[in-house]
Amino acid sequence: MLSERNKGLPEKRGDMLDFIEMAMSRTDRAILISGSDREVCYVNPAFTTLFGYTLDDILATRPWELLAGPLTDIKVHERAQHSLYGETAFHDDLLLRTKSGDPIWVSARLEPVLDEKGQLTHVVALLADITNTKRLQVLQREVLEAMARDVPLVELMNSICSQVEALAPDIVSSVIAIDNEGRLRPLAAPSLPSSIAEFIDGLPVGEGVGTCGTAAWRGEVVVTPDIASDPAWEAYREPFMRLGIRACWSTPMLMRDGKVTGTFAFYFADERGPSAWHQQIVDTCVHLCGMAIEREEAKSRINQLAYFDGLTGLQNRASLRRRIGEKLRRDTGRRMRMAFLCVDIDRFKDINDTFGAPVGDGVLTAVGRRLSDHFGYQGAVCRLNGDAFIIALEDTDRENAARHARDVIAALLEPVQAADVTLPISSSVGIALYPDDAKDIDGLLRHCETAMFEAKAEARGSYGFYDPEARALNKERLVLGTALREAIALDQLELVYQPQVDGNSGAIYGAEALARWTHPQFGPVSPGRFIPIAEQIGVIEAIGNWAMRTACAQLADWRARGFDVPAISVNISPQQFRNRGFCESVAVCLERYKLVPSDLTVEITEGVMLEETPAVVANVRSLAEMGIRLSMDDFGTGHSSLSLLARLPVTELKIDRSFMDRIETDATAQAVVMAVIGIGQSLNMTLVAEGVETEAQRQFLMALGCAVHQGYHYAKPMSRESFEGWMSGRIARQVRRSA
Repeated sequence: MLSERNKGLPEKRGDMLDFIEMAMSRTDRAILISGSDREVCYVNPAFTTLFGYTLDDILATRPWELLAGPLTDIKVHERAQHSLYGETAFHDDLLLRTKSGDPIWVSARLEPVLDEKGQLTHVVALLADITNTKRLQVLQREVLEAMARDVPLVELMNSICSQVEALAPDIVSSVIAIDNEGRLRPLAAPSLPSSIAEFIDGLPVGEGVGTCGTAAWRGEVVVTPDIASDPAWEAYREPFMRLGIRACWSTPMLMRDGKVTGTFAFYFADERGPSAWHQQIVDTCVHLCGMAIEREEAKSRINQLAYFDGLTGLQNRASLRRRIGEKLRRDTGRRMRMAFLCVDIDRFKDINDTFGAPVGDGVLTAVGRRLSDHFGYQGAVCRLNGDAFIIALEDTDRENAARHARDVIAALLEPVQAADVTLPISSSVGIALYPDDAKDIDGLLRHCETAMFEAKAEARGSYGFYDPEARALNKERLVLGTALREAIALDQLELVYQPQVDGNSGAIYGAEALARWTHPQFGPVSPGRFIPIAEQIGVIEAIGNWAMRTACAQLADWRARGFDVPAISVNISPQQFRNRGFCESVAVCLERYKLVPSDLTVEITEGVMLEETPAVVANVRSLAEMGIRLSMDDFGTGHSSLSLLARLPVTELKIDRSFMDRIETDATAQAVVMAVIGIGQSLNMTLVAEGVETEAQRQFLMALGCAVHQGYHYAKPMSRESFEGWMSGRIARQVRRSA
């Protein structure tokens, strides 16, 4: 092998050998040559510089035994030996030791030299110092492992700076983050006094704001070889120069989207710029630091999504459960006193339906801000779900909880400005106390929400405490609510019909369709129980649409079979009446069954009329313009508004059955009925009295001019078949009388 390499050498062999010797002595790569016996016979000056051994020190020794020591990877060492014994080249990184025992990493290339017969004569070892490169690799590995262990960002950055300063003792390093407002926020500078970090903290990123501020502003490397003369340092140089810092080199850290997330800086004690070694360090560390900061920001975003409400910025349920739940778990002696207030915006769905989601979101944001401003300093405020908020107050007993609830209601009474709309709002508050009502976070959240629903049902704009009896009722509502959803899906509801009769002639004025539900397990469930539940769980519109379709279909069927029913009445929920698409669905239903608008009477409660929201008013007027009769049900039982009654196109008033129960003996009931009849007559409305059960009641109503009656005196609510039988019987009696 050696003879092949010697082919073509010049005749002046001595000169060529001089040149080779010159090259071997001048190269910075260590060279070691051993004979066939593996003993050293030559080392160049670079070897002596690197390892500290002269040729005399190691002549006739085996280099592996001398340099390897206990630090060498045994497997790599054995592989190198086998390669040479097999007369093949070997190339790998080796951890060796110097004469003084210091570890040193080298990139080793071992080449066997063979004679013309192919016999090994020498081994040439070329060794390059890669210790610093290996140290950077170790640094990189340790940083990545620290990130995997979720080491806090500041601790990680301080560790990087300390290791960098060990690699390059002539520098001082720092890591500075850039916040969302474009200001410098020091993360790490372990070799600088804290006063420097305080001085830098909050400085704006910008051209001329020292080296780091300028680098962050430009998004490119900035080198300041002389701080004393650089204009960018004019306002900032004094505290640094007092520490002996004369130069600075700052490299921006860029995220994948190009955003500058921070800077990595080296400070020098003399006027100078960075070396190639410094550049190698920075290239490694900028990437690591940027990755760590980006990861921290990603964790922060994930944490924000996991524990904070995206709309209001308040804590969410998960955050409250984590923070307060831990406090409750530590309170094994139940010594703490806490109050949980569940705050719900009254009629929030109406706001969303009337003005749209942007206004609704604006209301929620304003309410969240108002609650946080008023109560955030006293406890935790979170958005529970939808339009419900939770305020958790520590050191609060029953009396103080009531006071806070009143404060909440008062704070939310002030109109809210949302998307150029000013809206008056109110709220209902439910209260649960720890440890009296529950001893864990989930129980407290359930109970204060139950108390809120009870308060809202009692009177909107009020507050109430958790009551175990109410819990039982709420559980019943949940069970019935689930069963009701199933009943709707399986078409298990039915309509019954109660005739409305003209008291003078006995003719049928119309029929009211009434929803009934018989559950396989619970038996008959009264409308008084399942209609409020349907409103709470959001299925009342589905029931209303079903009732409208079924009643219209039944009326069309009766007429097709010769039963003369002048009109059908259907009760409509307030929630459905606020739906802007309600009138269109009514029109579609009439057209489907070939009915005219006057065949249908829509019954609404006076509570709906009193809202006078744009959607309600628009629906009332649209139905009237279509020719559909509007009936106000249960008139006189609530806060009736006569002026509103006069303004809206209501054509029928229904006198509530509660007055009929007492009309024969109670002068007050008689006076109310007389007043309602007088109002209806003055407004040219038809009057329908519900709950007429006796002849005396019929005669009393007839004497006052109320001719349309509905009640057991005539017929109870009946199934379709029974109603048809009832009508057939009346027809037969009329035929007999006429005969």
